Amino acid sequence: MTTEIIESWYTSLVDELQDIITEKRFEHTTALIECYHMVGTRILQENDNFERAKIYGDHILQRLAISLGRSQRTLAYAVKFAKTYPELNLLPEGKNWTWHHIINKYLTDGIEKKVIKKADLYKMIKEIKELLNRELQQELQSVNNGEIAINKSNVEFIRYLQDQVNKITGELNKS
Repeated sequence: MTTEIIESWYTSLVDELQDIITEKRFEHTTALIECYHMVGTRILQENDNFERAKIYGDHILQRLAISLGRSQRTLAYAVKFAKTYPELNLLPEGKNWTWHHIINKYLTDGIEKKVIKKADLYKMIKEIKELLNRELQQELQSVNNGEIAINKSNVEFIRYLQDQVNKITGELNKS
């Protein structure tokens, strides 16, 4: 009987905590959306002041991004969001969204570009090169051990991939 009481108490606690987490996550998500909408709206409202200060176009967002410690892209999305949906209740799906969802679905035609740091890109290219070299060495080693006859198409494909990686690397070094 004691176990049942503890289990009942514990189940009740877990349910209550889950409700709190769900509710607060929703409130947080909604507050973030409202925040970006308000930011975008305020930037749009200050257009005349920016013109008087001789700050135009991308320079507005660039300057604000530096001052606010936010990315210029986030501010651009906030402005576009406020222009596209002057009233939050005009969002097609009501309040069942996240900021990322709004960006992907309504502000970028569904194409949110993933930004990759150059260092990460070089690391990925290095890993691809290492993988291709291992595959080529395994293919050649199996021939040297007399295990199989060389599969020319495999070797050609691996070398083709190596060439493509080298081309990409060369183009990156130019930029």
